Amino acid sequence: MRKNFLLICSFISFACLHAQSVPQWVHNYRKVYPNSEYLVQRGKGDTAEKSVTDAMAALSRYFQTTVNSNLSATMTSVTADNYIEEKTVVIDDVNVQSQVEFFGLEYTEPYYYEPEQKWYCVVYVNREDAWQQHKPQIDIKKNSFIGLYKNIEKENDSFTKLGLCKKAWNTGTELLEKLEYGRILSPEKEAAYETERNLFSNILALFEEARQNCSVYLDISTDYNRTISTALSKSLSECGFSVVKTGAEANYTAEVFIEENIAGNDPLYIMPSLNLKIVSKSGKTVYSQEERAAEKSIGYTLESARKKAYPKLSQDLEDGIKKNLGGVFKL
Repeated sequence: MRKNFLLICSFISFACLHAQSVPQWVHNYRKVYPNSEYLVQRGKGDTAEKSVTDAMAALSRYFQTTVNSNLSATMTSVTADNYIEEKTVVIDDVNVQSQVEFFGLEYTEPYYYEPEQKWYCVVYVNREDAWQQHKPQIDIKKNSFIGLYKNIEKENDSFTKLGLCKKAWNTGTELLEKLEYGRILSPEKEAAYETERNLFSNILALFEEARQNCSVYLDISTDYNRTISTALSKSLSECGFSVVKTGAEANYTAEVFIEENIAGNDPLYIMPSLNLKIVSKSGKTVYSQEERAAEKSIGYTLESARKKAYPKLSQDLEDGIKKNLGGVFKL
């Protein structure tokens, strides 16, 4: 009887000792690493290495999902009020392309939990330490963004302002991404960048105002059956310019000079070249493009030679404008 009693006591002592040896974070890791101080995830696997990898992957997914969700919501809420309508930018697929860069990442010694025959590990990041290491990255993007935004404010030419808005928008989007990481680490400290978020929200209104001021009048020296005029009007309109009928209505003039380079006689040939300049009222050239026929257009009359050459030249003109200006009027 005494022997049985000793065996029972020994078993109880062993069970208690084993229970005490199981790290508390195996069962309740959020109590050991409170959310107010840490970002933490637990992982498990068939090996110690797999438990660490699983925990790190879980933490990475948390960052990616949270940042993408917040960034999408922020971009969607950016609006611009003007006298025509309210415009809202909706970005359906905002994805953080950069890999998650963890600062001060630590992890527990993997523990083998006998009842499940699995290894467990917890990876964690101290919020305060991580913020201090992440903040310089935010400030670098902030300074770049502020510099571009000041350039927008100083620029008087609407077409040039479109390009500056686009650069500021792209850099601002990168800043927002950094801020969303920062918001996960420390919402209170990230709130200090509210001014930069508000400036980013202003870009859409500035862009829309500049776009509305990009009216253009076509001034073409030579044409054949309005081939060049039609192509130029169509391509500029598709890009975002407002093509108007008189120079008085326009803030810009699209000046087109065509040289036919006539040679020969019976038959004759032409190899036309085209020079396009878009000039503001102040005389500033904001865009230029040159096209030259790649081959001779031969005809027994100038009319027949032009009939062959001008459609090719107009297509080259359209292709060039689409390539160079296609994205200027879009953020």
